[in-house]
Parts: sequence; structure tokens; C-alpha cells
Amino acid sequence: MKAYLIGIASFLVIADSLMVALAHKRFPLDAHFASAALCLDWYLALFFLLGHRQFQSFIETKLRQGQGLRPVFIFLLSLVLPYLIYVAGTDSFHWLAFLKLVLYVLLPALLFLTLRWFSQRLLWQDALVILALWLPLDFRWMRDVWVWPNNSLAYSFNSLLASCLGVFLFVCLRQLQQVGYRYDFESRDWVIGLRNFLLFAPIAITIGIYTGFIALSQHFAYPWELVLSAAGIFIFIAIPEELLFRGIIQNFAERSFLKPTPALIVTSLIFGASHLNNGPKPDWRYFLLASIAGLFYGNAYTKTRKLLAPAIVHTLVDAFWRGFFKGT
Repeated sequence: MKAYLIGIASFLVIADSLMVALAHKRFPLDAHFASAALCLDWYLALFFLLGHRQFQSFIETKLRQGQGLRPVFIFLLSLVLPYLIYVAGTDSFHWLAFLKLVLYVLLPALLFLTLRWFSQRLLWQDALVILALWLPLDFRWMRDVWVWPNNSLAYSFNSLLASCLGVFLFVCLRQLQQVGYRYDFESRDWVIGLRNFLLFAPIAITIGIYTGFIALSQHFAYPWELVLSAAGIFIFIAIPEELLFRGIIQNFAERSFLKPTPALIVTSLIFGASHLNNGPKPDWRYFLLASIAGLFYGNAYTKTRKLLAPAIVHTLVDAFWRGFFKGT
């Protein structure tokens, strides 16, 4: 655990240095920037801490010891406090935005607290919690919670917030098995991730170019741009989406209704449908490509029962798309 904490601290130092280097030409490095950076560091630290088996076990033990609602509300408070630091430092506090954040954090937890026992099969409370975590972000209802600077950090903050809350609710409180939210990289994760990417890439490129959805970019990304883009995609897109769609939805589908293959197909179609509102208007080509991608992401999850392998595939797909292709 000590080495893991040192790793998190080192990552935060590197991340903060990059933020300073990239941001100093866009806005002053003042109290506004410092409070936003501190809030981001808080969520990132919690995001990675929750991926350690020992930390997960610590929280699960506290919840099992029957200390009432105290450990639940302590954790929920840990999600609200960084927001208060953020709005205090950026002079952006609004009661409606604060109420949105509190309800987003509190309502899913209250739904689970109504349960007297937890099954490994999908319950109606699980479906409501999934929707409560997903829809406010997918429909951008939470975007105006993070107004400084010009809502540009909203996606990052909301992705980290939703991931931390989702892991706490489903892994620690709900104790759903085989979600796979762990940051213990193994060579198998990389092999399976790379294999699925190499199998999906020619299919996606062929369909994307044939349907006119993508075209080769005139200017390819530099290697350092690809690395930075991949790191951001992994943390803010790949892990949050794989947690929701593979670790929770596909996992529940297998346990509740379907065998692995039908569960994989159904989850992939849901994943594809979730991308219909990503553009100015619904696009069947985006739905098709995202659904096919979901098959490969889901296959990587099925092979490992961890989120790292599908997140690696997801990261490679998005990074290469951004680095070498453009939408049409």
C-alpha cells in the first residue's frame, strides 16, 4: 500500500506540472487555478485509491461493522468537500449547482440504503442507481456545476466524481462481485487489450471510411500529443465508461438474465445507443461503430474480469482516432 500511495503522489505531481505548463498561457495561475487544481487532485487521488484492493476492503469492513449511516455519509462528504474548495476559490458558488451536486451524490446512496440485503442479480434499485449515475452526465445536466473556467473542466470533474461514487456504491456498499476496478496491471491485460484493438481497428477504419464517418487527417498528432491524449482518455473516458458498461451493466446482464454472449451483445448495443447524442444530431454510423467497439471492449472484460484490458482497448481506439483521423 505504501508503494501505491507513493505512486499516486508522484502521478499528482506530474499531473499538476503538466497543468501548469499547459494552462499558464490561457489564464493566470492564481487562487482560481490553485483551487481547481486542488479539487482535481482530490478526485484523482480518490479515483486511484479506490482501485486498490486493500482500500476497497477497508471501506467494505467499515460498512459491514454496522456503524449505521456514518461511513456512508463520511464518504459522500469526501465527494462534496472538494467541490466546496473549488467554488470558494473560483468565486463560482450557486445554490442550484450545489443542490444538483448534493442530489447527484445523495440520491443513489439513499436508494441502496433502502435495501436490507444485496443480491448478485439485478434489482430495480440497481437499475435506478445506474440511470441516476449515467443520465445526468450523458445529457449534460451536471455541466453547469463546474463553471470555471468556462465549463472546460466539467467533463473531467464529472467523470471522476461519477467513477468514485459508482465504485463506492457498487463495489464497497453493494458488494457486486467481479466489477474489476483494480489498478494492478498485468502483462495479460496489455496482451488482451492490444489484441482486441488490432482486431477492431481494421473493421472500424473500413466501415468509418466507407460510410464517410471518418477520413484521414491531413496532420497527424505528434508522439507526445498521442501520449498525453491517451493518458487523459484512459482516466476521464475509458475507465469511467468501462466501469459503467462492462463492470456494472454487462456484469449484471450476465448474472441476471443472459449468458455471456447475449449479455455482451445487449451491452454493446446499449453502449452504441449511448453515443447517439454525442454529435449535433443522432448518427447511425456512430451507433454502429460504437456498438461494434463495445463487442471488443466487452470481450476483453470477459477474458479478464477486470476493467484494465477493456480500458486499454478503449484508450487505443480513441487515441488513434483523435491522432490520425477526423470526423466528416
